[in-house]
Amino acid sequence: MMKNTDRTRRQFLKISSMIPVLILISITGCSGSAPAGYPASDIKIIIPYNAGGGFDTYVRALGPYLEKHLPNKINVLPINVPGAGGRRGASDVYRASPDGYTIGVFNLPGVMLPQLQGEDVGYDLFKVSWLATISIDGYAYIVKKDSPLDSIEAVKQMGRPITYGATGPSSTSYIATTIVSDALGIPYEVVTGYTGSSEYILGVIRGDVDAAFANLSTVRPYLDSGDVKMLAIIGTESTDPTIRDATGLGIPELNNISVIRMLGAPPGLPDDIKTTLENALLAAVNDPGFQDWLKQTGNEVHYSGAAETTRSVAGMAKFYENFKQKLE
Repeated sequence: MMKNTDRTRRQFLKISSMIPVLILISITGCSGSAPAGYPASDIKIIIPYNAGGGFDTYVRALGPYLEKHLPNKINVLPINVPGAGGRRGASDVYRASPDGYTIGVFNLPGVMLPQLQGEDVGYDLFKVSWLATISIDGYAYIVKKDSPLDSIEAVKQMGRPITYGATGPSSTSYIATTIVSDALGIPYEVVTGYTGSSEYILGVIRGDVDAAFANLSTVRPYLDSGDVKMLAIIGTESTDPTIRDATGLGIPELNNISVIRMLGAPPGLPDDIKTTLENALLAAVNDPGFQDWLKQTGNEVHYSGAAETTRSVAGMAKFYENFKQKLE
């Protein structure tokens, strides 16, 4: 079993602790801060991947509770917009009208690297109206259950480059694969083109590729079923003596490598609408129903609000500037 620690809520991500229910009750009268009539129609949440992965799962679980805590009765509609390693969805959110009816979940640092490298991505993460951080996942280094590979040392001794599955060159899975494998001195090839993490995990199970870096919330059911086994964990502390984390692998500087799910809206979102959404999101993640879902699925929420999320994006950019040339 793995757990996030204060060490992993690190430098650029000082994630807030969950706010007690009594405080929550005092601040979540979101109708008091809402502009007259907002929301008056359904709100779309753009998910930048196909159904079934970690991003999709979190948004669909949270959506009904966001509906519940908004001041007016409307629907929150999850919309899957896969493509370009999350960039297509990010661009759709960024270009939408800043009226509070289109928001999206962003894959950080996946959509950040192309911007840092100067690509024409169709968005600017430093101008997004950030609403909240909802989760941080470490990365499991996985192989299929009957793989002869049983350690990182065995991977290094394969006699050929190991093949990894990933979505696209700008995805967090690709970033984690490249940075960690280079740091460990593992020869590798990355097979891209998978449309989501669930697909490349299935690629590992089928034997299409040797291994993959997969976020914990997505890979957990496959670990529980025994379809894959984990050789190492990055971005969170290992409590299993047979599985090493970044510190145990001798690369503690890479404890920052994780997948972060942030909710944002187009630039220029009015402050009153932003406050309404932020308050409703806070109430949603603290709702007993959503908390029950977390317990039942083994997932975690690491909530921080709009201001802290905005600061986190700036800090993350500073960290990943060190790797942008290596990932070109």
